[in-house]
Amino acid sequence: MSSQQESEKRTDSPSLLNYLKEEIPLEDLRDYASPQRILSIDAVKGFAIIFIILAHTSGAWLDNDWIYINGMVYAALDILGPSLFIFLSALSVIFSIKRKQGTLPDKVIRSRIFTRGAVIMLLGVLYNVISLPRVPFPLNLWGWNILMFIGFSQICSYYALKLGDSERILYGIVLICIAPWLRNELYIHKDTNPLAWFGHFVITSPAPHVTLIPWIGVILLSTIFGEKLYEAMEIGTKDEYKYLRNYFILWGIICVAGGVLISSFIPNLYELEVFALRTYDDMAVSEYP
Repeated sequence: MSSQQESEKRTDSPSLLNYLKEEIPLEDLRDYASPQRILSIDAVKGFAIIFIILAHTSGAWLDNDWIYINGMVYAALDILGPSLFIFLSALSVIFSIKRKQGTLPDKVIRSRIFTRGAVIMLLGVLYNVISLPRVPFPLNLWGWNILMFIGFSQICSYYALKLGDSERILYGIVLICIAPWLRNELYIHKDTNPLAWFGHFVITSPAPHVTLIPWIGVILLSTIFGEKLYEAMEIGTKDEYKYLRNYFILWGIICVAGGVLISSFIPNLYELEVFALRTYDDMAVSEYP
């Protein structure tokens, strides 16, 4: 074969059929950004969404004789629904980061996490503008609605991985425990102290659906469980799953026991004015929507 014929063979475009079949390697078409869904986590997220819907709509289904059930349901589900959804959302971010490590550069992973979080937060900002007509611009751009916080949890989870397990446990528990006292102090002094006003605006915000504190503590704790679950799934042995089960049960017992222990001291904390009991007479609707 002459050199001219070889040159023509190299420069001729392949047929469309061959191009689609052979010329493009499958790996070049693979999208590493597409998440591999875990159905069990998505199913529990669905239950969390149902809890949130029930908490906010159950009052419309009940008449005056049964409206007390709404109070009972709201008190439980308004905490269980958002906390469970945020916990699982942050946990899913850990899976996304871990799967991409070693495949994509760290800068690319960070950029994608930040982009996704920023887009979700932008949707939250738009929701704030619509839902806060009485709050003047630009203050109505800021508000911890569920979209805003989920977007923030994406970014926060990325940086939480840079902390050790002990640090995340310590910071998470401390933030959860001090949240009632801190928010109460900021609320009391926000009209007389500029720093308290700023802290209240940042932490509680004009839309306190999912406030920065204590929910950031939930994010820190969920990243630990996400790492443990990912490691167990990567190893895949029965012993590893048993260890994971025992780990979850142990920390579940510790958290429940801690909650019971703290609640036993609440009457004393009220007497010391660490906490303040809110009633309909002094409770602002904007503070507790």
